[in-house]
Amino acid sequence: MKAKKLIIAALACLLAAACAGAGFFIGRSNGRSALTDEWQFLREMNRASIENMIIGETPIFVIGHRSPDSDTVCSAIAYAKLLSALGYDAQAAITQSVNKESAYILQRAGVEVPPVLEDAAGKSIFLVDHSEYMQAAEGMEDAAIVGVIDHHGVGSVTTGQQVVYEARPIGATATIIWLDYLNYGVDIDRETACLLLGAVLSDTDNLTSTTVTAADKRAVPALAKIAGIGDVDAFYRALHAEKLSYEGMSDQEILFSDYKEYEVKGVKFGIGTVQAIDEEAARNLAGRMKAALPEGFKTRDVSLLYTQITVRENGVKMDYIVPCDENAKKVFEAAFPDVSEFDSTAFISRTGMGRKSVLVPGFTDYLSAYPHE
Repeated sequence: MKAKKLIIAALACLLAAACAGAGFFIGRSNGRSALTDEWQFLREMNRASIENMIIGETPIFVIGHRSPDSDTVCSAIAYAKLLSALGYDAQAAITQSVNKESAYILQRAGVEVPPVLEDAAGKSIFLVDHSEYMQAAEGMEDAAIVGVIDHHGVGSVTTGQQVVYEARPIGATATIIWLDYLNYGVDIDRETACLLLGAVLSDTDNLTSTTVTAADKRAVPALAKIAGIGDVDAFYRALHAEKLSYEGMSDQEILFSDYKEYEVKGVKFGIGTVQAIDEEAARNLAGRMKAALPEGFKTRDVSLLYTQITVRENGVKMDYIVPCDENAKKVFEAAFPDVSEFDSTAFISRTGMGRKSVLVPGFTDYLSAYPHE
């Protein structure tokens, strides 16, 4: 018994030493632990760090990119609610109608679809999930950008004033927002937890993408508990089934259902991402997209246009990259010389090529390194 007490005492000393080394002190101060006081202090400082956000006209519209996916839609709603809890006049908005997957997540959370912001000019805007004018709502170049939260590369959005800018190499923008709730000491309600959970699962392919971090992995069980979702895998399968459903959509609608544009050294390019349930469906979609791309190309102000068809079977991710024309094919070959398999319709990567983790960086490196007329 005496030995047991000595062991407990030794462990207590080690814990106290570790906490002291980290700047925390365990004890009692006016009925509260000093560690709790330290957390409260950090939360107050985090809140104070955005107090100089320069806001023009209110409300602050929190909005993501065009062709909104679940990370964009759910992050906009969750961050607008966070800003409101911190005392700001904020509301979520979207650039256009939500897709079937996002609609499912919103319905599951019991949250209404945000209104479409037709023109951002003159409005106070907080961007989520992107920082590109080419991906933004109309009039964004004449908007007052007050903040950006993103997990992509630095885009073209600029401002001459102080701005909240939070970008992390992480799996989902929703995970960053979950961390902000923690850092600001704001409780997450059931509806918001469901939204953020759905967004993280969607953007990380149920925590299997190459961009997943420990933070994403910690966010999922924490949010699931608050949301009251016991079977996370079942929730993911349900929302993913909606993502794979293109029933009632034309090929042009499918082509631009998850579409983003970029510009590097004056060269504009667009990539649409389409999901397939298996390899046979992927080949079928590749053929349909090859036929749809020339017509879609006429409607977009880009020099290069691609469709990426993604399929995941038995834990293995494959991508079919369909170029719009011969010029797009040559640029892809130059930017990704290791992807040599081409079946007359699409380049085939059997190791997976994420749009934000592989395709966009690869095109950016190539277009930046070589002059183009």
